[in-house]
Amino acid sequence: MRYRPLGRTGLSVSALSLGTVSLGVDYGIAAPEGFGCPDEETAVRLVRAAFDRGVTLFDTAPAYGAAERIVGRAIGRDPRAIIATKTPVFTKAVSGFSRTVIASAERSLRELDRDVIDILQLPNATCEMVEAPEATLALADAKKRGLVRFLGATVYDEAAAQAIIKTGEYDTLQVAVSLLDQRKLRRILPAASSAGIAVIVRSALLKGVLTPKAQWLPEALAPLRDAAARARDTLANGSWDRLPQTAMRFCLTVPHVASVLAGPRTIVELDTAFEAEAAGPLDALVMARAAELAINDERLLNPSRWPVA
Repeated sequence: MRYRPLGRTGLSVSALSLGTVSLGVDYGIAAPEGFGCPDEETAVRLVRAAFDRGVTLFDTAPAYGAAERIVGRAIGRDPRAIIATKTPVFTKAVSGFSRTVIASAERSLRELDRDVIDILQLPNATCEMVEAPEATLALADAKKRGLVRFLGATVYDEAAAQAIIKTGEYDTLQVAVSLLDQRKLRRILPAASSAGIAVIVRSALLKGVLTPKAQWLPEALAPLRDAAARARDTLANGSWDRLPQTAMRFCLTVPHVASVLAGPRTIVELDTAFEAEAAGPLDALVMARAAELAINDERLLNPSRWPVA
């Protein structure tokens, strides 16, 4: 496992990190025999297996069902693990915002079996949330009370990412990057790096689109399925089974990235992520071919915009 600096925090983290949404809630594309979160005991073993094989950064959230408790049971008391969780999701700052954030952080600490949260993230941050003072002040209050070591945010759009960078208050920035979604590569990743903010990449497989599960996308997302098939044919010799490893290697090769989240729900999927990390960076020719696969349609690239089945 390779390790990289986590921005200006002084921490070093594994290049491959573990996302836990698939361990706590049903998430992804409803492919036959490839959907639904595992039972809790299986999930605990998967988290521990990732840690034992070198993963040090784990991303979770109160919104992910039992995921915080699963992470806590697996690695909560191990000081070598770096755990990032989130506040509740807000669309705007509300009265009592700081109290809500503090109460959520305290619940997370109990679930995670930790004395302090390594990274507390504002999820789905928008420009409105970031530019109003309440959100950042609430997270800073949690840090001042000793509940949190570092502050982070997750974003969808470029404007929100720029707003986070501009504040100077956040230590990590979580963004979606994949073979198909390369919109943050030109401006956001270099800007975050220049500011000392660690970039954590999520959605490397675009909620399962860059896996064999793409074949079960609904007809309304046929253009997305076609884009995945082009990636398969261009970089994976026409093999759906080889596409996930290539997609992960792409994200691990992108400059200015501290860590790439894998979101396995099975040991087999975890193995694929480890194989991608072990294979090393893609060469310049392959990365040039990968650049041609990018699409820009927000309706396809943002899973929250996908039609409800």
